[in-house]
Amino acid sequence: MIVVTLSHPNGQQQDVILAGVPRKGESIRLTNGLTDPALMVEHVLWMEGKLRGDEPQVVLIVRPHPGSPV
Repeated sequence: MIVVTLSHPNGQQQDVILAGVPRKGESIRLTNGLTDPALMVEHVLWMEGKLRGDEPQVVLIVRPHPGSPV
């Protein structure tokens, strides 16, 4: 499990816990998947440092998945 920061097109950011880091072009769905639309990963940014202990900080730039209700 890794803490990942999601960055949305409107500038909103949120920290989530994922089982792994998705790659560019993959989709992710948060919570139960019924109320939140699927998200498409546009960019993955790894930043090494000591902000969260020994783990790197990962930022995913996401947008609503094409075809998902917004």
